[in-house]
Amino acid sequence: HLFRLVQLVVEHIMIYRYHVEEPKVAVKGETVHLPCHSPSNNSELISVQWRKNRADDICKWIIGNIAGSLTRDCNPRFTFNRKSFTLSIENIQLSDSGNYSCETTRIVPPPSLHKSSCLILQVRPVLSLSCVKRPDGSPMILCSVEFYPDSLEQLWIRDGDVLNSYYSNKSFNGSFSQQSYLKLPPQTFNDTIYSCWVNHSYLNKPLVANLSSSVCYESEGKFSDITDLFFQCVIYCIYEQSVSPVGVSVTPEPVLHDPLQSEILYSTLGDHHPVPCGPAVVRSFA
Repeated sequence: HLFRLVQLVVEHIMIYRYHVEEPKVAVKGETVHLPCHSPSNNSELISVQWRKNRADDICKWIIGNIAGSLTRDCNPRFTFNRKSFTLSIENIQLSDSGNYSCETTRIVPPPSLHKSSCLILQVRPVLSLSCVKRPDGSPMILCSVEFYPDSLEQLWIRDGDVLNSYYSNKSFNGSFSQQSYLKLPPQTFNDTIYSCWVNHSYLNKPLVANLSSSVCYESEGKFSDITDLFFQCVIYCIYEQSVSPVGVSVTPEPVLHDPLQSEILYSTLGDHHPVPCGPAVVRSFA
C-alpha cells in the first residue's frame, strides 16, 4: 500500500526545467523566428504556450501524437511550427520588443514535465534625417527616431561639436517616436555636415546619420525657383488678357539688375562645446 501511494504521488508531481536563450536582435519590417526547447521524445500529449512579458498570451497549442493538434490559437502576425515549436513573427515592429517565453507541459504520460525557455527580442531603433521648413520658410533639419523601450540618448553634432540649440518632442503609439529639429544658419559658401547621434539600450554602438547643409539649401532654392516661375506665369497671363486682340506692338523694355549686395552672414545656432567622448563621432552602423 505504501508503494502504491508513493507511485500515485510521483505520477502527479510536476517536474520543472528552465532554459535561457541568447537575445535575438531584429530590424523593423523583417520576419524573425524565435526558438523553443525540444519536447521529450516520449510525449504523447503535450501543451505549448508562447507568452510575451509573462502576461500576454501569443500562441496556445495542445498536440497529440495520434490525434494531432487538438487546439490551436495564435495572434495575428504570429505563426507556430508544431514540429520545432518555433514562433515566427512577420513584419516586426518596434513594439514587438520584449521578453518571450516558450512553455511546454508533457501531459501524457505522467508525471507531468514542465519546460520553459525564454529570450529577449530586441528591435533596433530606426533613425532618419530630412530637410524641413519653418513657417517663415527658413530651412531646418529633422532627426526622427523610432524606438522601444523608452531609453534614448540623442545629440546634434556639427564638425565635431555638440550643439545645444534645438527642440524635440516625443510621442507614444505602441512604440516611442522622437522628432528633433535643428535650425540652420543663413547659407554660406562652406558646406557643413550635420550629424544626429543616438544611443539606445538595444544598440551595441550608437547610430549616426549625416546630412550636408547644401542639400537643405538646394531644396530651398528649387522651391523658390518653382514659386517664382508660377508667379511669372500668372503675371504673363494677366497681361495677355489685358491687351487688345488687334495688332499691338509691344517693345520690351530692358530690365536692369542691380549688382548683388553682400550680406553679413551669421549663425543662429546656440552655444556649442566639444564632444565629451568618442562615441559621438562614430559614423558606422552596427
